Amino acid sequence: MRTENSHSLIHRLYAVALLSVSLTACQSTPSTPKPAVATEQPPQVQSHTPDQATGQPESAFDLALSASRAGKTEQAIALFIKLQQQDPTPAKVHTNLGLLYLHQNDPVAATESFLRAIAQDKNDAIAYNHLAIIQRQQGEFKQSLFNYYKAINADPEYANAHLNLGILFDLYLQELPKALEQYLKYQQLTNNSNEDVEKWIIDIRRRIESSNDNGAK
Repeated sequence: MRTENSHSLIHRLYAVALLSVSLTACQSTPSTPKPAVATEQPPQVQSHTPDQATGQPESAFDLALSASRAGKTEQAIALFIKLQQQDPTPAKVHTNLGLLYLHQNDPVAATESFLRAIAQDKNDAIAYNHLAIIQRQQGEFKQSLFNYYKAINADPEYANAHLNLGILFDLYLQELPKALEQYLKYQQLTNNSNEDVEKWIIDIRRRIESSNDNGAK
């Protein structure tokens, strides 16, 4: 890993770590992930709420989502596992289980769940993104790179995938122009809402310019 300002490095690594532990709000439709800022708010969820007008009760999937949002992780996992046993095909069940396992710091179980989700839905951007996070943490940078791109190909507007890919290029692969491209894309998708990422962009531009100046000497 390259040498850089220690505060900047720690800040960026902290942002990545937060992504792995704070995304406990689960997806209800894997094809519509929405962006979150670098301080890692949970992704937006298209909730299946009960039909109050007809008095229909919440579905088992909704109950599992509600338990997750309430911080009842063990209960949510049990409910999703039950759903998984009843019907192993919905990718969204596997993806939500993976997010909950990540919250419990269980990358092995999370990886298994994300791989199951991808087997059912090749366009599950959230599963690809979080699988890539686990691989990056384990030092599997080539696989992480591959799956970040899979997430982006599945949903080009999934801002967190662009952010994480930028961090991988920046801190681990030392490919600054590519990192800059991904940070800029993230800011574009989030309406330039994140001041920290804007500072990273300024820092990368300065480093690229410095590198170019040194190369010209």
